Amino acid sequence: MKKITKYLILFLISVLLIGCSNQNTGLPVSTILAENIQTDVPTSTTVPTPTSTPTPLPATRIKNGDYSFFIGEFIKAADEFKLVLSNATDKNLIAEANVNLGQIEIKNNNCQGANTLLKSVANDPLIESTIRAKAYYLLALCELEVNRFIQAAEAFSNYVEVNPGILDLFMYEKAGDAYSSASDLNTALSYYNKAVESAINENTDSVKIKIGQIYTSQLDYTNAIRIYMEVHDQSANEYTRAQMNLLTGQAYLMLGLPEQAYARFQESVLNYPKSYDTYSGLVVLVDEGIEVDEFYRGLVDYYAGRYGLAIDAFNRYLGLNPDHNGSAHYFKAFSYRAIDQVENAIQEWKVLIQDHPDDRFYVDAWEDIAYTQWAFQNDYLGGAETLLSFVKTNPSNEGAPQAIFDAARIYERSGYLSEAASTWARLIEEYPQAEIASQGLYLSGISSYRLKNYQSALEKFQKVLLFGGSPALTAATQLWIGKTELKLGNMEEAKNAWKIGATSDPTGYYSIRCQELLSDLAPYSSALNVNLQTNMEQERIIAEIWMQNTFKLSADTNFTSTLELMNNRNFSQATALWDLGLFEAARDKFEIVREENNQDALSLFRLTNYFHEIGLYRSALLGSRQILQLANMDDLDTLNAPLWFNHIRFGNYYPELVFENSKKYNFDPILILSLIRQESFYEGFISSSAGARGVMQIMPETGNEIHANINWPENYSVDDLYNPTINIRFGISYLARMRDYFDGNLFAALAAYNAGPGNVLNWENQAENDPDLFLEIVPFEETRRYITNIYEFYHLYYQLYPNNQ
Repeated sequence: MKKITKYLILFLISVLLIGCSNQNTGLPVSTILAENIQTDVPTSTTVPTPTSTPTPLPATRIKNGDYSFFIGEFIKAADEFKLVLSNATDKNLIAEANVNLGQIEIKNNNCQGANTLLKSVANDPLIESTIRAKAYYLLALCELEVNRFIQAAEAFSNYVEVNPGILDLFMYEKAGDAYSSASDLNTALSYYNKAVESAINENTDSVKIKIGQIYTSQLDYTNAIRIYMEVHDQSANEYTRAQMNLLTGQAYLMLGLPEQAYARFQESVLNYPKSYDTYSGLVVLVDEGIEVDEFYRGLVDYYAGRYGLAIDAFNRYLGLNPDHNGSAHYFKAFSYRAIDQVENAIQEWKVLIQDHPDDRFYVDAWEDIAYTQWAFQNDYLGGAETLLSFVKTNPSNEGAPQAIFDAARIYERSGYLSEAASTWARLIEEYPQAEIASQGLYLSGISSYRLKNYQSALEKFQKVLLFGGSPALTAATQLWIGKTELKLGNMEEAKNAWKIGATSDPTGYYSIRCQELLSDLAPYSSALNVNLQTNMEQERIIAEIWMQNTFKLSADTNFTSTLELMNNRNFSQATALWDLGLFEAARDKFEIVREENNQDALSLFRLTNYFHEIGLYRSALLGSRQILQLANMDDLDTLNAPLWFNHIRFGNYYPELVFENSKKYNFDPILILSLIRQESFYEGFISSSAGARGVMQIMPETGNEIHANINWPENYSVDDLYNPTINIRFGISYLARMRDYFDGNLFAALAAYNAGPGNVLNWENQAENDPDLFLEIVPFEETRRYITNIYEFYHLYYQLYPNNQ
């Protein structure tokens, strides 16, 4: 059977190789990159000869329009939907086109035009229920836009009426919000209760809080307290619990039951000090003269940003408790530093170190003194010496190796390369068993290289190989042995080192660079061929056969059906949310389903295929990798998996936007795809904890700057950063500015994209036009990893999309 399967796969591959020359899916682009890509654009792009294709069916136009809408090309989307109206006879297809046109009108701030389209669908009982439901939801959004809250609430409720059992909680809560905005609190309360009653294994905290707030506004404090405490007891979130304690306490005060109120506030002070709601309760306790533990009072004040009050509270605590531990000193020091009393902060940490050597914050205090010295006082030598003093005082402490490493980094960061070299070298001598010992010796070698002490550098690099390390460290060491030998005039030895390095960590950054150095190539200057034309449907067929063989699945297995998944409530809700354009909420529920099935290869395959089809690329990528993980494939093994898996993991996503803007700004589109993968895993609606938005992760302030620079688009707002059409042009435009600012240095441009140009200018000045040295000089692990990840992705793209013509 295995032989038959193997022959069948080979037969299919041969058929596909013949068929690919005539197959066309998406936007086929075959790019042949020229030798010198320092300006980073292919000198020629070969596109398959156009062939006559039949006029797309209306259903295909709906799909095309949905995709154009998804990537933010609303004019193209509207054109597709209008063609459906001109050519379709199916009532539901016409209705779907009208609803989607209405959605575009809403995006264009034209609710009046949207209403006409949407009402024609919503009020027609012969239309499919899911299409009518979407029309009602969009109508509700328009009604909210003009403050017609009752009509909006009715439209949200109508969604449930025509499409029950899917998004009932969501829609009833929205209806309740609308009635609340209309000051109809009784009806709002009714809908909030409907929302809670409709929930099946769903979080109802936000709805219940609204119920409690209505009871409070109606002076029904007893019921309000009941609801608030219900939320408090069911929630594991400390901020939610603190909020419930505050609201409950306020209700008790209104009932004239202060003792119960104070108990709620006290619980928060003792258990949830980080929440500002806890601080609000603390204020009541203090104003009423209620005794509060002074340490926790100081802690709550500290987290609320009331640093002076925190210091006072910690002082009282220390005075009242002579047998205290180091915690009050620790947070008191941070409070001093927050109000720029840096010396007082350092002194407080020193007290902790002297008086509490066994305290949990003992090591942290040394580290915080060092950081404060170099980062706040610009005293780099003092910061490094503090860490070395820690090691001298505590040579057996498990934190000693890291302290030596960090001291060396501080020396290096401030230009004391000799001190950095000798300090990093200490690790291998004093703590040879430490995980970071070999890395320290490697960095000592880099520092010696920068000092032009090439013989010393060479000896250190060779010593790294003796002690061993990860494949990546081995490849990096061989790279620098080669570069050092070259400086010493030993060309053959340099080449030998690079040959070894090139095979030490296949697909890893340093092995790739070793291979390039053998040909005297700068980064991003290899002569590479790529063909991004794929036929994902045919590739999926091969992947299905591989799945049957690998996971012992029957020959009649349906790999694309989602019927079983639709029985999963989270999946059915996610598809409904996705259809409404609520992509983040949908993604979160899809991710729940993916995690639930992370040991089921078949379900993961179906999910991955579905995610890829709808444009949920990050989840598709993760699903694809998990399947390969279940097949016991490591990173290198995955390159031998059927192409379908890897073309999902390294996809040609947003091709028209990437290629158009890459050409406009003179970039290799593969570099842009690699950067997008690093930034967002291709997810256009993502936002980071720092506030970066969209597929190329642009901060709002940077977006405003880019808009002012390119004067596009009209009526721009920061929310447009979630639009891939705008985001990708913005991101590539900004990267081009960084590239031009750094005279074509792509490593510097990428570092600036990640860490800001101000930092990069200093690093570039130290690198002496050596891109490999530039990478080592970058002090931030995140930025170094950013550069190397993108470089690895870049070369993997070329490996996975070879041009065999």
